[in-house]
Amino acid sequence: MPGSSHDVDPTFMDKVPLSVREPALDLIRYAALKEMLLMRLNGPTDFYTHKYNLTPDQWNYVLNAVILTKISYFQISMHFPNVYIDKLLEIAAFAAGKKGCNASELYHAMLNEHPIFANWVKTCLIVKQQKARMHNPN
Repeated sequence: MPGSSHDVDPTFMDKVPLSVREPALDLIRYAALKEMLLMRLNGPTDFYTHKYNLTPDQWNYVLNAVILTKISYFQISMHFPNVYIDKLLEIAAFAAGKKGCNASELYHAMLNEHPIFANWVKTCLIVKQQKARMHNPN
């Protein structure tokens, strides 16, 4: 989470055009991941549509960028339940336009342009493997 020692991936926000950067910064600062997801699925709230005049495509672009950035805030460790790791990976694939891909495919898709996020995905995979080994030591 913010303030921790792990790397948060800034590359998604860095690529947001200046013309839509203000709503992206507003969302990343003040909206929870759940709120972002609901807006991505159902469209922005009345508050945001009145505050910012963006097209539906611009909203989707901004929301995808802030969702991926917000996901990178999560520091994955052995204490993080697998069901949550899986859900974050599913959300990341959706926001990256790779709905339905597995974590390995997501890792490879992110590696060149978003290496910090790719490393986050890799950490998810490693943690899940370590947990599986602990439960099945054979």
